[in-house]
Amino acid sequence: MHLQVFLNATLRRYVPGYDPYQGLSLEVAPGATVAQVINRLGLPPQEVTIIMVDGLRRDMDYTLQGNERLGLFPPIGGG
Repeated sequence: MHLQVFLNATLRRYVPGYDPYQGLSLEVAPGATVAQVINRLGLPPQEVTIIMVDGLRRDMDYTLQGNERLGLFPPIGGG
């Protein structure tokens, strides 16, 4: 099944050649979880603190349905 994955801020450094304007087109097995996608991309799970699927906040155990937009964010600080 198809996903469009967008990495934000410091997570981009883990995927060589990542294009922030296009994101990643990724094919995953039916029933894949967000955690499996994070593992497949080689991202450290502890650095992914916000997960958005089609604009809704989800967790690592969320089962993806396909044809979704997955946004992954590191810890965000501010002042």
